[in-house]
Amino acid sequence: MNTLIHKALLPFLLFMSMSAEALAEEPNAAEEADCTGTFSNMYYNLEAGDLLGEEIKIVVGARREKESYPLIGIFQMAVGAPFDPVLVDVRCEKNEIEFVLPKSKIGAGVFRGRVSDKGIHGTLTHSPEVKREIDLPRRASYWDDPISQ
Repeated sequence: MNTLIHKALLPFLLFMSMSAEALAEEPNAAEEADCTGTFSNMYYNLEAGDLLGEEIKIVVGARREKESYPLIGIFQMAVGAPFDPVLVDVRCEKNEIEFVLPKSKIGAGVFRGRVSDKGIHGTLTHSPEVKREIDLPRRASYWDDPISQ
C-alpha cells in the first residue's frame, strides 16, 4: 500500500512543482509598466551641428489636494538647440500615459501614448493639424550620458 501511495503521489507532486515553476515564469499581464524613469531620443547631429529630439524624466511627486497626479515630468525638446524644459503633470494608468504641455516656446500640446519596459511610444498633438508620433526609449538622459557630451 505504501508503494501505491508513492506511485500516485509522485506524479501529483511533480505536476504541482512544474505548474508552480511555469506560473512563476509567466509575466503577469495585469502588471503595470513602471512609468517613472528617463525616456529620451535626444541626440547631437555632428554633421549639422544640431541637438535634436525630445526627452522626459518622470518622478514621483507629493500628492496635491486638488489634483490626483502623483507623477511629475520634466519635458524638453530640441530642434537645433534645446528649448527650456517644462514641468508637466503625468497621468499613468495601466500602460497608458498622458501629459499636457503648457503654452511655452515649444507650444502647447497633449502627449498620449503607451509606456513599457522599453520606453514610451505615443502622439504629441499641438493642434488637430499638427500631430507627431514619438518614440522615447527608456535610457539615460542626453545630459547625463557622458558619451553624448
